[in-house]
Amino acid sequence: MRDERFPLHDAASAPEAQAVFDRAEQTFGMVPNLIRKMASAPALAEAYLALHDLLQKTSLSPTEQGVLLLTVSRYHECEYCMAAHSMTGRMTGVPDHVIAALLEDRVIDDPQLEALRQFTRAMLEQRGWVDEPTQQAFLDAGHTPAQMLEVILAIGLKTLSNYTNHIAGTPVDAPMASERWSATAR
Repeated sequence: MRDERFPLHDAASAPEAQAVFDRAEQTFGMVPNLIRKMASAPALAEAYLALHDLLQKTSLSPTEQGVLLLTVSRYHECEYCMAAHSMTGRMTGVPDHVIAALLEDRVIDDPQLEALRQFTRAMLEQRGWVDEPTQQAFLDAGHTPAQMLEVILAIGLKTLSNYTNHIAGTPVDAPMASERWSATAR
């Protein structure tokens, strides 16, 4: 039933989303199934791509961004995004052992990345009401107050995609099939 309500659109079935498809192709080198599903509401796809671009402008390194995106997707149990960000994380230099720790929801051996993972989890679990000791631990690990806010940007980005994938049943794209992850295999 999900596929009937949220088809994998293309330019023929969603001509109003052509600009979004063009932008996704330019950004990702393809139109991911996520964007095809989001094209049922082109403004959603546009918002996702805008937040994606804004995340690239933050002070967070590509590895930190990968940790963030995988942490949020793992928390939300988004199988599509776990595969997508495992693949893109590897492409941007996130070490394999860090990706493995995130997939298995275990401690990362790098204290700064682990502090990022812990702070992000606390933000999600506590819906932003993170206590002072947790905030201070994040700062003590070498992060900045601005990065606390940049974590919120990443959470917003991933919430758009994670929730879309949950209700739309987005299939994993062929290029990321080898990165498939299952929430039930935790």
